[in-house]
Amino acid sequence: MTDNELLEGFMRELKGGNRDALDGIYRITAKGVYLLAYSILRNAESARDVMQDTFLRVAANIDKYEPQNNAKAWVLIIARNIGYREYANAKRNAGSAALEQLADARDYASQWTDNAALAAVLNTLTTEEREIVTLFAIDGYKHREIAEIVSRPAGTVRWLYNRAINRLRKQMEAHDEK
Repeated sequence: MTDNELLEGFMRELKGGNRDALDGIYRITAKGVYLLAYSILRNAESARDVMQDTFLRVAANIDKYEPQNNAKAWVLIIARNIGYREYANAKRNAGSAALEQLADARDYASQWTDNAALAAVLNTLTTEEREIVTLFAIDGYKHREIAEIVSRPAGTVRWLYNRAINRLRKQMEAHDEK
């Protein structure tokens, strides 16, 4: 059974009232939720807060989930919305300096990606590029699925992904020359 099939089963169970199914949803989607939140906020603590809020929101809004939808995309859309709301609140309340504190973010991100260098390189991308690269290269989404999550045309998602990959390639080449 694939992760998507398992996730769909957990979503049906949660919708049927089995709150224990949220653990299964968490196990399958936590990595993607964290990476997406981190790609938006660039702060490990804020990304963990978004994770917590996401799963609370999934449980609270499970009645709105339709089984024919992509379950993982539905969860990630919730995470993305919370992440951007948190970003706007942090910027409004504390200025952009609050989003620049990355002290433990690389360590926490490396737990998920097994590569702290990748987290550091991803920080050189724009928020939108990081989000797309994270969803595609790290979490395995197809461009059309990412387009649905980020509410952009698939062609734009492909273009942004390619631009980001070229930028990353140049960063790595510059690093190797040092």
